[in-house]
Amino acid sequence: MELATPIKTFAKLSRPVLGAGFAVLLSGCASYQDNTKGLREAWSAGNVPQAAQIATTKAKNDQGGKDALLWQLEAGAATRAASQWTDSISAFSTAEDLFQYWDAQPDVSITGQVGATMVNPTVLAYRGRAYDKIMAASYQALNYMETGRFDEARVELNRAYQYQKDAVDANAAHITAAQNDAAKASAASHSDPSQNYDVDRAQSDPQFKSNLNQSYGDLDSLKFYGPYVNPFSSYLEGLFFLARGQTNSDFERARVVLKKVQDMIGHNPDIDADCALADQLAGGGTVPPLTYVIFETGMGPERHEVRIDIPLFIVSRSVPYVGIAFPQLSYNSQFSPGLTARVANADPVHTTLLCNMDLVVAQDFKNELPSIIIHTLISAGAKAAAQYGLYAATKNSGDWAIVAEIAGVVYQAATNQADLRTWVTLPKQFTYCRFPTPPDRKLLLTADGGGQSETVDLAPGVVNVVYVKSNSYSNRLLVTSFVLR
Repeated sequence: MELATPIKTFAKLSRPVLGAGFAVLLSGCASYQDNTKGLREAWSAGNVPQAAQIATTKAKNDQGGKDALLWQLEAGAATRAASQWTDSISAFSTAEDLFQYWDAQPDVSITGQVGATMVNPTVLAYRGRAYDKIMAASYQALNYMETGRFDEARVELNRAYQYQKDAVDANAAHITAAQNDAAKASAASHSDPSQNYDVDRAQSDPQFKSNLNQSYGDLDSLKFYGPYVNPFSSYLEGLFFLARGQTNSDFERARVVLKKVQDMIGHNPDIDADCALADQLAGGGTVPPLTYVIFETGMGPERHEVRIDIPLFIVSRSVPYVGIAFPQLSYNSQFSPGLTARVANADPVHTTLLCNMDLVVAQDFKNELPSIIIHTLISAGAKAAAQYGLYAATKNSGDWAIVAEIAGVVYQAATNQADLRTWVTLPKQFTYCRFPTPPDRKLLLTADGGGQSETVDLAPGVVNVVYVKSNSYSNRLLVTSFVLR
């Protein structure tokens, strides 16, 4: 009997699957959540040195692996939190090299490569998302600021700005490519249903649309900042050019960027004051002694699997739907929402929200979702068709039918996985405040919720920045400070 193309493809795949299928189920099917369990536990418990060691070891061991970029990002963030500046700079530099490498590579066309269709997306290399690039450049800029390398900090801030500009065009290209894949598969399915999957028909299915809405309808209710913008990164850029500016163009850049931040987050008197200061400096004024407190708090969203029934059409009239794994965001709630700074002979100052990273990640996720859905539909339809075709071809073949059935079960279990990879050491929020530097250069910082406190002695300087981090409300505050001017 001559097997159809997808059936022959599956037959070839079944041999290695049978040979190593159970090994794949025991090891290869581990999600990024599984692989980062130790890191997340140490991170959420506030054991930053242990988290840094785990992430650094993983990054070293996974060089050239499919998750190499992610582990460099984890290592960069964790070692930065541990004040291991050299290690953090190295990790983020490697991550930047990988960003540039993957940006130079063509996207994988699902319909153009059988291998990409017949496996799950977790076997493909992680290339980085828009918010990964923006935050990596922002963290690197902070690393250089904290070590006094201001020229290099300027380069990283320019990089973060450019990444925000490029992300809109890049996402449009990805969606167009996914839609082209869907159109090709749907068009081909009318002439040979066993070879392709009608994505357009699937997406129009009432049950599928209802299931999508149940799983992702909350994304439509979120109020996003704007396409691929990050208020924290923009604010950092504005603060840098305000404090380090030398020319009127620097001060104008600071004012323009800070105004954009105001448009993103709403009216804020501190930003009003900084915009007014930028105008004064452009007119020949001087910077008064100021202290800025930036509070990085909580843990960013994770991804988990949700099963959504997709229509099969060509596979089986008796089983018209099958559950397929899709990614879904889940948010962390254990965090201190703000920080209070107390200085002598002045009223306490409380931080206000600067950037909700949940919204930054969720918008990127929402923008990515159409491509995820299209490629998952194509992949799932192709795999189901191949499995059913192999069953139909061997059902009267005795032992071969049993072999085919076992191979199909192992294969489906090994490949029906959502891509849950995401940068887990990102924070949930950034808050901040500014106030005149106290004459005694001392301040007391107290976190909301857990009540954790730290005393800070400010170094001599005109503009001081105090950077505070807390991964959970019960954790001790991690505090570093540096002079920006």
